[in-house]
Amino acid sequence: MTIQKLLCKILRKLCVSCCPLSVELNGDSILFGWGCDSTPAMQMRAQRPRWTLTDRNACGLRMADFMQGYQEPFPDAPPDMYPAGPQPAFKDALHQAQVIVLGLGLNDSYGYLSPEAYRQQLLDALVVIRSGGAVPVFTGLVPIPSGYYDPVQDANLLAFQQVMREVADAQCVIHAGWDQEYHGEGDLQDDHIHRSQGATDRLAARLIAAIDRAAKRV
Repeated sequence: MTIQKLLCKILRKLCVSCCPLSVELNGDSILFGWGCDSTPAMQMRAQRPRWTLTDRNACGLRMADFMQGYQEPFPDAPPDMYPAGPQPAFKDALHQAQVIVLGLGLNDSYGYLSPEAYRQQLLDALVVIRSGGAVPVFTGLVPIPSGYYDPVQDANLLAFQQVMREVADAQCVIHAGWDQEYHGEGDLQDDHIHRSQGATDRLAARLIAAIDRAAKRV
């Protein structure tokens, strides 16, 4: 370990926002901040100017496609919905960040992927993240109020939320608690999925705090 890296490691224990940190974001439209003027990534850059972000968020992205690689996150997706472009399999992508954020699963749950398959995908992703020496962070999956969509889909999402919690607990992964962040109808855009600006601000604050905790593990 170089003297500079050692000093940064010590500094992060004292003032986590004072030291440079590289962060990779892997999420769907919620982490992307669809429909919001100020996205989570924009807020991270403003509040943590010493962070270097690699933004691989893609609207409509499923965990399964993320793990396998994709040309587009959903059929005929506009390029501005996945600015990083087509991606290789997660294990084959270049990962240079110290902290890697994973915020996927919502779209899989509504596509009826089983909770058991989702659990294995999370575990496989953790192997990739940790093999490169990075610290993982889970966002958690945002709630979708019941009554708008298929009850089976709603139940599957609840199971996915619990799976992400269980994997985080078992694997000592920092969890940002997005599954606990819902204050009512005002948190939702008209589609009842995507978050309003105010709700997105709260999600971003939770994630920044989680990454601050993860930085102390770097």
